[in-house]
Amino acid sequence: MNHISLEELNKIVSGEVKGDPNLLISSLQEHTSCGSNSICYLKVDSDLNELSSSPGAVITTSEIAEKIKSTKNFLIVEDPYVAFAKVTKVFFEYQKNSNKKTETKVGKNVILGENVVINNNCLIGNNVCIHDNVSIYPNTTIGDNVTIHSGVVIGSDGFGFAKFQDKWVKIYHLGGVEIGNDVEIGANSAIDRGVLGNTVLAEGVILDNHVHVAHNVKIGKNTAVAAQTAFAGSVKVGKNCLFGGHSGIVGHIEIADEVTVLAHTLVTKSLSKSGVYSGIMPIQEHSESLKFIAKLKKK
Repeated sequence: MNHISLEELNKIVSGEVKGDPNLLISSLQEHTSCGSNSICYLKVDSDLNELSSSPGAVITTSEIAEKIKSTKNFLIVEDPYVAFAKVTKVFFEYQKNSNKKTETKVGKNVILGENVVINNNCLIGNNVCIHDNVSIYPNTTIGDNVTIHSGVVIGSDGFGFAKFQDKWVKIYHLGGVEIGNDVEIGANSAIDRGVLGNTVLAEGVILDNHVHVAHNVKIGKNTAVAAQTAFAGSVKVGKNCLFGGHSGIVGHIEIADEVTVLAHTLVTKSLSKSGVYSGIMPIQEHSESLKFIAKLKKK
């Protein structure tokens, strides 16, 4: 296992060590699940209530550090998000070296088309059909009875960058992709890996062609998504939802079970109850959209 001291990490982020500089860190984790040998980051006070009970160390500001009682070890920085981005590269290199030693396991009755690339540290279930020119990155788990059409990319890095001094610092992604049983993924779709956790397509999810699923998205059981729909990062979608073509879903929102989003709709807020929704700005229940359209016609 690879370890790095808090002091060595501090050299990368140019901050200040508070606590034990010799503390050995083995992984970078989400703040909600950070263990005693791991490090996480906090950039806003609102995340304090979700911080795990025994994080090894936290990357944060001096103001937030004063409010944390569950650890005495910190990397104090001006911008925790930028520092986090810089640290991801270290653990990405550790993970890449580890993946080289972990073989992929493929189940029974798996059909592979031409030019299919499956990287190390993947798990492919039984009765899976992977068509031509599919790329599957490390840390991907695929269940049974899954069909993946041509040109699909699973597990590539999400669109994660932190702005620092007029430049972009890449956030290396350390999570994976988890695909349940009986899933079908249409041609040329892309499912990004999670930043730290997994991007998830639950059992029975079906995606049309050209669907984009960004990092950390979780799509619930038996949800269907039509072509050219895009889910921004960290969206949580419930069970049995329907998304019409060319829908757009902004990041960090939650969508309830049994929601239907009609074609060309932009979802800009969480939807807490089932129903049919449409519209561009703002999204609202479809019946309200129809009333709004009727008023426009009268004008």
